[in-house]
Amino acid sequence: MSKKKIGFIGLGTMGMVMSRRLKAAGYPLTVWNRTAKTADPLIAEGATWAGSPKEVASVSDIVFTMVSDAAASEAVICGPGGILEGAAAGLIVIDSASIAPEASRAHAERGREKDVAILDAPVSGGPKVAEKGTLGIMVGGPKEAFDTCEPILKELGSLVLYTGESGNGTTLKVIANLVMGVAIQASAEALVLAAKAGIDPQVVIDITSLPGTGPQSGAMDTRGPRMIKHNFFPPHFSANNMYKDLTGAMRLAEQFGVSLPTVSASREILRAVIAQGNGKHDSSEVVTVLEAMAATSVAK
Repeated sequence: MSKKKIGFIGLGTMGMVMSRRLKAAGYPLTVWNRTAKTADPLIAEGATWAGSPKEVASVSDIVFTMVSDAAASEAVICGPGGILEGAAAGLIVIDSASIAPEASRAHAERGREKDVAILDAPVSGGPKVAEKGTLGIMVGGPKEAFDTCEPILKELGSLVLYTGESGNGTTLKVIANLVMGVAIQASAEALVLAAKAGIDPQVVIDITSLPGTGPQSGAMDTRGPRMIKHNFFPPHFSANNMYKDLTGAMRLAEQFGVSLPTVSASREILRAVIAQGNGKHDSSEVVTVLEAMAATSVAK
């Protein structure tokens, strides 16, 4: 049985790793990226270049998109020269962008008009996790389309969750990133407090990295060393993106009448990072705002 022909649109850090895994798994791969030269390594490895998202769709059974935000997602799926212009009935689109649930639902409705199933399937985990094929993937959309794509998604993720109707995948991603955003903020506060109290911040990282202990924190484990080194670029997850997701969480909370006080506080510190011109840096740069407020530094 021949493998599905896969298209991949958006070859940033995550998109490149994910598309490479699919190519290595033997799927015929056609790619497009706004900056064409980014695709050169994949082309050298046997992928095919397409001149537009429309062209990718015209030669694919399943098309992944991994772009920066809702505007970019709408452009490559619904815009001029986009996927839906080149899609035949039965095409499946897997949108892995972290966007607002209402945007996912709107894209899915546009797809239904052309008999194209659109799954919202944001991922949890960074490039190193993606390289190992152990991402968490949260999928919303038509169950039949999910069943078709599940074996492919399992090439990318060790935890592939079907969450129900369109928009549920992106809703769960917003909620998951709420936890991470607040945890990064708490980690930064702990390191700044330790520094101000005369305790080596590295000791805080060490004690909160012990498996099975109460304060064990993945956020501290991954972001704490970056905070101490003041190593905020390239980002693991940018301040801009974290601010976007916490804003999405606040919007969701408003919709359902839920109070999120710690999310609100975390978002304000991220706003300060962005106002200082560092929105493209890793969200762990929140530590510098707290350092300034406390007149201290965790950096070594």
